[in-house]
Amino acid sequence: MVPPWRRGSGGGRGGRGGRRGRGQQICHYFQKDSCRRGASCLYSHDLSRGSNSPGERPEETPEQQQAKADYISWKRLIKTAPRPNDLKTIEKLWSGAIIILNGDDRDWKQMLPRDLDDDEHYGRDHIETLLGMKAHAHGHSTFLTLARPFLLVITHHALLGCLSVDTAVGGLYNFISGTNGSRAIPFFQLLSSILEQSINSAAPGPEPNLETTLIAMLRALQELLRREKRAAFHGDLPGLINSIEDLVGAAGIDTYSIAFQVLRNSIGELRGIIGRATGLLQQEREPQVDGVSTNVVTSTYPRDIVVPQDRHDNDKADIAKIKILPTEDEIRSDLAEFLPSTDRDQPHFLADQAERHLDTHFRLLRHDILGEMSEAIGGMMVALEADPKSFENPKLNLGNTRAYVNLQAHISYVSFERRRGLEVQISFLQPFSLRKKSSSERRRWWEETKRLEEGILLVFLFVKEAKSSLLFFTVSQKCTDANKNFGLSSNTHLATITAKLATRNQSDLETLIRLSSSNTRGILAEIPGALPATFVPILESIQNMQRLSRLPFRQWILPDRVATYDNGSKAFDVPPALYTRSPGFSFSLKPILKDAGDDFSIDPRSPPDDADTIDELEKRTALDRGQCQALVAALTREFVFIQGPPGTGKSYLGVQLMRVLLACKMRAGLGPVLVVCYTNHALDQFLEHLIEVGIEKIVRIGGQSKSTILEGKNLRLVSKGESKTKLEGYSVAMAIQAHETHEKNIKKILGALHGSQKRRDWINIKAYLSSMYPRIHRQFDRVDKDGFKTVGGEPFDNWASEKPSKESDSASTEPIEQLLAQATANVYSVSAHNRKRLVAYWVEEIREEKSNELFDEIKAADGSQQQSIDVYNEVDRRVLETADVVGVTTSGLAKRIAALQHLTCKIVICEEAGEVMEPHILSALLPSVEHFIQIGDHQQLRPQINNYSLSLESQQGLLYQLDRSQFERLSTGEPGRPKFPVAQLNVQRRMRPQISTLIRETIYPRLLDHDTTKNLPDVVGMRKNVFWLDHDNFEEGARPDQQQKSQSNVWEVDMTHALVRHIVRQGTYSSTDIAVLTPYTGQLQRLRAKMRNDFEIVLSERDEETLMKEGFHAQEAFSETDQTKGQLNAGMKPLEKKKMSDLLRIATVDNFQGEEAKVVIVSLVRSNKERKVGFLKTTNRINVLLSRAQHGMYLIGNTDTYSNIPMWARVRDMLQGTDSRSHAGTPALGLVHVAIRRTPTTSLSSNTCRVHRSAAGGFQPAIIPVPELVTTAKTAVLAQRCVKFAALTLDVLCAVSSPVRHVLRIAHGLANTEEIAVCRALHRVAVFRVTNAALDLSLAHISVLGYAAKNALKATVRLVQTERTPG
Repeated sequence: MVPPWRRGSGGGRGGRGGRRGRGQQICHYFQKDSCRRGASCLYSHDLSRGSNSPGERPEETPEQQQAKADYISWKRLIKTAPRPNDLKTIEKLWSGAIIILNGDDRDWKQMLPRDLDDDEHYGRDHIETLLGMKAHAHGHSTFLTLARPFLLVITHHALLGCLSVDTAVGGLYNFISGTNGSRAIPFFQLLSSILEQSINSAAPGPEPNLETTLIAMLRALQELLRREKRAAFHGDLPGLINSIEDLVGAAGIDTYSIAFQVLRNSIGELRGIIGRATGLLQQEREPQVDGVSTNVVTSTYPRDIVVPQDRHDNDKADIAKIKILPTEDEIRSDLAEFLPSTDRDQPHFLADQAERHLDTHFRLLRHDILGEMSEAIGGMMVALEADPKSFENPKLNLGNTRAYVNLQAHISYVSFERRRGLEVQISFLQPFSLRKKSSSERRRWWEETKRLEEGILLVFLFVKEAKSSLLFFTVSQKCTDANKNFGLSSNTHLATITAKLATRNQSDLETLIRLSSSNTRGILAEIPGALPATFVPILESIQNMQRLSRLPFRQWILPDRVATYDNGSKAFDVPPALYTRSPGFSFSLKPILKDAGDDFSIDPRSPPDDADTIDELEKRTALDRGQCQALVAALTREFVFIQGPPGTGKSYLGVQLMRVLLACKMRAGLGPVLVVCYTNHALDQFLEHLIEVGIEKIVRIGGQSKSTILEGKNLRLVSKGESKTKLEGYSVAMAIQAHETHEKNIKKILGALHGSQKRRDWINIKAYLSSMYPRIHRQFDRVDKDGFKTVGGEPFDNWASEKPSKESDSASTEPIEQLLAQATANVYSVSAHNRKRLVAYWVEEIREEKSNELFDEIKAADGSQQQSIDVYNEVDRRVLETADVVGVTTSGLAKRIAALQHLTCKIVICEEAGEVMEPHILSALLPSVEHFIQIGDHQQLRPQINNYSLSLESQQGLLYQLDRSQFERLSTGEPGRPKFPVAQLNVQRRMRPQISTLIRETIYPRLLDHDTTKNLPDVVGMRKNVFWLDHDNFEEGARPDQQQKSQSNVWEVDMTHALVRHIVRQGTYSSTDIAVLTPYTGQLQRLRAKMRNDFEIVLSERDEETLMKEGFHAQEAFSETDQTKGQLNAGMKPLEKKKMSDLLRIATVDNFQGEEAKVVIVSLVRSNKERKVGFLKTTNRINVLLSRAQHGMYLIGNTDTYSNIPMWARVRDMLQGTDSRSHAGTPALGLVHVAIRRTPTTSLSSNTCRVHRSAAGGFQPAIIPVPELVTTAKTAVLAQRCVKFAALTLDVLCAVSSPVRHVLRIAHGLANTEEIAVCRALHRVAVFRVTNAALDLSLAHISVLGYAAKNALKATVRLVQTERTPG
């Protein structure tokens, strides 16, 4: 096909576009990489002209050569000025542009908007000609023919979706808009009028291009108002939207069609933008209902409508205008922050439900992260002003706010590097425990602690002229190298951290420079729970959604009130996703059918509960019935909730659903499917499952993955293989060059600032005086008007350093203007005292001037850096576009929201949806999403928040309920509104029935046990598979004198430790099969300290972070030497290197959801007279705790304390009924704890049985003679020093042949002895001799249990006889 612009010349080559100022040959350096000469280069940087050295680039294919020729031919059109009434050129120009944008050559796609916006060409003139067209009689069809391709060009995804050309596209929209929309709005009005006439005069039936034109028209308007906010104030805009809405109605578009839904959503968003711009927010009240109202009113007291304003300088009614980080005025304010309720029956100053929803969640999330911190800092600022000596108080803290306070902090240096930007070095006192340590010990401590990790928020508090103030920073580099000048471990008393300003306003930059020059001392507070990179993008995304009045699926997210008599339980009629509404579309289920030759499909229009479809699906796939119902619901609804109780195969269903969706990816133009998970562990697990079923085109975003399978799937690695286009290479080169220029200028300015502040001499002041006060400057010349030259020091330095005379020179109060006038006339007539005043004034003016210059240069440098970032984001976006699946955590989504929002992604699947806060869910609603699937369980853990007063668990928090996920809010229903339909899985495959009964009888009455769970093995070495060990040993409680506020119970630590060792010693379970759970970080820390001698303790990242936030890092500051000494003094063996097989998982309940273990041991901690349960009072946490174990679960806790909670009381009664509960003081303790399992063994030939021993690094068989009818038992018992045993020993790792001595022997090769297998002894142990077997169990089992648990590694021992020895 010949492009239309090549069918005729369309004009000559004259005008502005004829030639460029530089030569026609392409620059050799630019062609290879980048040219440092930039705009001053004599050679061309226009790669579209071709190369004078073709050998330096790969040979172009015929297709590339054709695309290049076509583009050059099209470009001739914009090199010529438009001519009057040249309709042919207009048609060629825009139709040809569409062909280029629809083509495959990425280079020319990106060149097109750049060339259209280039001042050297006539692209803007051609745009102005088209926008200024008038339609005369019988010219309506021609007008539409010319306007339609123009609209398709400016709304094309190659323009709007490409970050690399965003600046050029922004320039085009700026021109199209005109002043406040004066150029665009009249054009759209005329187009709307012509479309109306076209519809009225057209023959019956739909206009073939009408839908396309209307969609392009509305998209252009949306983009225009997004980029040119002033255009929303145009007076004719509301009437234009009304006209377009009338056109949609008159066009007879099918209300079920994709086009109608897109048009309706666009019109709604445009109305919201206009209403917000004019301040007349649409008062769209919820519809009133007839009949019986189902509204459940929590309070009948009428509340006033509060409009946020005038509390402080950041108290705005429009959240889009609120600064994310609190301002100083906001922090100082004593007035309560405006916090709207999530209860939609409470009054709110915004009547529009979508705007109210976004406003509410923005304010609550911001307060959750920063509210308590702001209050604490405000209180500290007042305290510092009242008592400046508190700066030196080592016990200074921020109250209940989790923070570390570092004393005697000061800004030691300000620097700028091209790659890192403006940075400051902040020095402060080393923690007291490190000041007497060596540099290597300090370095190790700083490397191991999670304090001052990159990205953490810092607050620098200081007092100047009796007024306290602050600056926000974020850690940009944590340097622990003792050899670096600015590091955390290089100095005995001072630590230095590298940080960046967290704000981008000029006043804060000026304050920073002033602090740096004056060496002002202050306090550096570290807020470990606040990382701006994780919450700022979320809040900004909500602000942007509010600004654009965009809330996808608002009818499902914010259901209207209903009038029913059944408590509002009305089923939603949720339609299928937009992409499925094309005629004849269906989902093929071939990828998941049992029979490879089978074929079965689902019509997305079919009812989600169609029994025949579900029956067929259950018959032909490996899914159970609940999973089949959930799959059908997911395919037939655009907004989907799937609830998966513990162990019901949520991930398995997600994998099968993904296989079905990807089967129609190309046909439906889905783009990549975005998978969002709350935790890295869950994301890795889900993506690994996808790889197992053959889905390989996966890109994982984020660097926190622990999966080796996903190493080659990380975006950072995959994007390295994606090349930049020519324009992108040019843009990066120009940006680097500009950035280098800015870097030089900034360093020069910083040098001048540092110099003038530290040395007020002629070198640092002469340039300023020459520019601002030339007459004063001339008076300091070395050569006077008579030609005499001054010798010695600089005249200015001599003049400024003259000391005042006590007799004649006293303090002066003349205005500075008067002194300047005096100095202008005769600088030497100024008194010595006033000279000091003048110099100080000039230095301050230099600081202000240079600070202004610095801010402008930094802003420009940020702009050039952003240009490079946009290119790399565009490269990442292209990589993501090619993937089948993109995986990201909720925090990773926040960090990469800029690139992801430009991604064409029609399906989003959110795993662990019950744990995700609603603001995070809102930010996951990408602009292109059409199908949103949430998989989770609202009856397990809720989202984690920081501020307890915003939580459902607090009385005050009932108004806010920030920790209630969208999944829970909609699935349980709101008062007076229907519950959203939820597909629930109901067959669990994890827990043995004795365990699953505990949650089935309390939470999930429909939960069924799969047959495989009924045959799970018993826990070896334990009498019961499920048991609650009751005790009455009280908890330790939180220590008020320390930062740690968490609870612990030492007795439970010891018992848990002994029980873990006992189960591991049975030889059946490795430590990796066991998980130890506890609700409190204080107990977590104690368990880790207790067990680290025996096992390599594994904590999740989230538990590590929680420990750090709770202040437990300080307990690990001691060296290994100190630790070893303490262990030896306590009778413990020294810390030794663990094997990887000795890994033991210890976790808090909140951070173990979605995980499981064969055996779970739970330390409940709380044991008190008040019967306070704390964290485990909510059914959500109890549910998670009781549903993690597969084979066995053992609870250690005070039943009297926990029975205060109804669910715990029910659990206690169920266990009591099966004899699975006992008190620690009963005679059953030996059996409860040791729980020996006796199994008869038959003798082998020659009265021997085969055992294993460790020899030469591996297990080899050894033959031991044994008596007939020997009874063996598996336990982990060795002898105390005062007891000696006669026992049969099998499966021995540590055994020697002497009954008395402690020896260390190693046997090589096969051992065949008449007495015992002499095997590798890993350490010194008590030893045994084989004698006759007996069946009785001595009480020595109990007395030696603690010693045995500390000293046995792995042995199969049967106690047969005991006798006490002296001592």
